[in-house]
Amino acid sequence: MNSIFNPIEYKINTRVNWNTVAGEYHDNWADKNTGPFKSTTELVKAAKIEPNDSVLDLACGTGAVSSKISRHFGNLVNLVGIDLSRVALSIAKRSAQFENVDFIEMDAENLCFHASFNKIVCQYGLMFFPDVNKVLTSIRNIMKNGGKLAIAVHGTQEGVPYFSSIMKPILYYIPDIRAKGTPTVHRFGNPDELEKELKLARFSDIKIKKFTFTYEAGKFDEYWKDYIHTTANSIWPKIQSYGIKVVNAIKKDAEKNTVQFTKNEKIEFPWDVFIATACI
Repeated sequence: MNSIFNPIEYKINTRVNWNTVAGEYHDNWADKNTGPFKSTTELVKAAKIEPNDSVLDLACGTGAVSSKISRHFGNLVNLVGIDLSRVALSIAKRSAQFENVDFIEMDAENLCFHASFNKIVCQYGLMFFPDVNKVLTSIRNIMKNGGKLAIAVHGTQEGVPYFSSIMKPILYYIPDIRAKGTPTVHRFGNPDELEKELKLARFSDIKIKKFTFTYEAGKFDEYWKDYIHTTANSIWPKIQSYGIKVVNAIKKDAEKNTVQFTKNEKIEFPWDVFIATACI
């Protein structure tokens, strides 16, 4: 039976997990501009950042978006990045190129700013916030008139098989692996749901564009190791507690799920990403 979702416990576990995996996540993903991180350029472009803008990078992680903005605009913009993970922020600080970038440990659901921003960007963070409406409403309140929001989210299970090829068998064998109501990576895979949330927070001129990138995951064992060490890191102990037979069954089914994406023993996944822009 699924346990009850506890948002406070979820945030604590999220912080602990990101502090654990941030380095590997940055080295293997964000810093390589690979797979879904090919969207970074598109997200910055969609935000239409201009010289003298004040920019907030919400849930900035290890600084993929902040680094792109910093390198492109130099000291021409004022940039702030916030995240729950202190380790991720320390990596982001090393990635930034200029002095006008500040990184602050802050919860997106409890924004504490006296300043306001022309542009706010968020890459792969929105779907993980327990109270999305609170975040979007808070964002709106710290945006300057004429401000612009740009958000990137992952697609559906079918559109992002990197996640679902392993998660589907995990959920089959361990259906209570996560509490009912826990935010998932595919939460806004249907763009209609994303548009609905933006409208609810009273944003206007909402535009959503779909991109499909590819991610070369290597041989299956490489893919499995990467997934377990990063995406599934927080639930891996519980998976292991079910014993080697269950682990092997999950792995066997996951490998079957990757066959359609495998050529010459190498897996190449399609990766759907939606980039939404909105104004106040």
